[in-house]
Amino acid sequence: MAFRSRPSHLPLENDSSSRFLPSIVALMVALLTFSIVGLAVLHDTVGRWASQIDGSLTIQVPPTGLTQLDPKDREAALEKRVQSIIDTVSGQPGIARIAELSPDKMAELLEPWLGPNEMISDLPIPRIIEITPKSGFDFSVLEATVSRTAPEAVLDDHRIWLERISDVAVSVEMALVALIGVLFAATVLSVFFATRSGLSIHRSIIELLHLIGAADSYIAKQFARHSMRLAFLGSLIGIAIALPVSILIGYLGLRAGWQIPDNLHLPLFFVLVLMVPVAISAVAWLTAKRTVLRVLRKML
Repeated sequence: MAFRSRPSHLPLENDSSSRFLPSIVALMVALLTFSIVGLAVLHDTVGRWASQIDGSLTIQVPPTGLTQLDPKDREAALEKRVQSIIDTVSGQPGIARIAELSPDKMAELLEPWLGPNEMISDLPIPRIIEITPKSGFDFSVLEATVSRTAPEAVLDDHRIWLERISDVAVSVEMALVALIGVLFAATVLSVFFATRSGLSIHRSIIELLHLIGAADSYIAKQFARHSMRLAFLGSLIGIAIALPVSILIGYLGLRAGWQIPDNLHLPLFFVLVLMVPVAISAVAWLTAKRTVLRVLRKML
């Protein structure tokens, strides 16, 4: 039989813990694996999104006061307004790049919602100016410059939204880290109560072993090996459940257009996930041994 322990004077295989402890550990390890994968996905996604948005600003130039003009005159007046903003802002220190998002690009972005380009050209669509700042950039100066040049223009600072999303992401990451800690603590408690139950069940045998000279350390090692084996078995079951489910979710995400986070491709990540059974087994061994030694000092 797999995971059979070495011969022992204690019939631990018949304990109730042999039935429920692997199931509890399997559930904990599955949740732990999901938490680790979720933490990696969240951290990578926010980092990728931040790298795309951070360091960029946009100026929206709406056709305020131009809607009564025919499309050609409106576009010409709007183009003049946009060019005026670009000429004024481009001379400001700290501007690495400034360029208008072309009307064709705008039409391409809006087509899924507003229809083909012919329909979009008849609508009063704002123009978008993209700005890439560099060292020496002063947002307040840019805001004042845009306000003087085109009061109707709207300056969007993506850093504000990025900070808010980052705060939420950090809170979720902290919650996931706390969940991982809770799962480890729950595993320790499960081993603790299973060991206490085994000590109560086999109290008479333990007393007999003491009478014939068995040391507390010998008895503690029997319980520790038993708990470690059950925890390792439960961990393998939990990993066997969590990894296929995670891979299935990732596959469905790829079909939906998601990107697989870069840190999930690292061999180190899979090594860390596969180290979970080893860590859980070590925690179970240590918990069982310390529990038995502490209880035996009080019991005998």
